[in-house]
Amino acid sequence: MRKFLDNLYLGSGLIAGLFVVAIAVLIMAQVIGRWFNIIVPSTEDFSGYFLAASSFLGLAYTLKVGGHIRVNILIHNFSPKARKVQEIAVLVVGLALATFMSYWLIFMVWESWVFDEKSLGYVRVDLWIPQVPVAVGAVIFNIAVLDELVHTIRNGKPTYQGLDDEMEDLNQLTDSATTVEQK
Repeated sequence: MRKFLDNLYLGSGLIAGLFVVAIAVLIMAQVIGRWFNIIVPSTEDFSGYFLAASSFLGLAYTLKVGGHIRVNILIHNFSPKARKVQEIAVLVVGLALATFMSYWLIFMVWESWVFDEKSLGYVRVDLWIPQVPVAVGAVIFNIAVLDELVHTIRNGKPTYQGLDDEMEDLNQLTDSATTVEQK
């Protein structure tokens, strides 16, 4: 199960990266096309769809590698037990918000499909199609937050703690080594 989840997060991140590359290719095609009086229709629409897909599909991977912005001013002063309680509380709130977001994004896709909503650009697109990767990304993020919550409850420390925590651990090791040398 662990390998499946890690591959799910990695795959989601890779697909998010491919959407960013698709944005670059699309914009480059539009720029080059202008030199030859060729219009690439609905470039702005598709770039927006790709940006939304990339943003949401990248959420879970970013969480797992510790890439989300964290404000650590207060939690560095917490005891390990208080820090664990704080991390669990934040993950519970995050899970509630991620679940809320996932539910309504899935509802949005379903509603667009039921009402046969179309885009208004040159190229008419069924809106549920570009909305699916957004909803899928939100669901994968929801799974990742739940995974982190379970991991933190079991092990006391989330996997997403980033470089700042590693630097703090390194400083503590250096300080303790210096103290031992002085004795």
